[in-house]
Amino acid sequence: MPNLPYVFIFWFCTKLGEAYRLAPGMDFLQKLSGMPEAINGALSNPLPSFVPADLLVGLVGTIGVYLLVWVKKKNAKKYRKDVEHGSARWRVES
Repeated sequence: MPNLPYVFIFWFCTKLGEAYRLAPGMDFLQKLSGMPEAINGALSNPLPSFVPADLLVGLVGTIGVYLLVWVKKKNAKKYRKDVEHGSARWRVES
């Protein structure tokens, strides 16, 4: 169950790859500007695209989101309520 969101992320990223592939244009900027029209065609079929390039986009997108979540989770601070955190040195000057 905790990996279910990654299945949806994979599906969405494959659809983005398919929309990029179906977008009119020859270079990156033309295809990127044509993606809003092509996304409707890509989302009309509920199955993910099985073209290897689209699957690669889905895999890279899913791994990227997974690594982002993993790093955020790893760096999360674990604080306990009503407990002093860290070390404090107090010096009393006479």
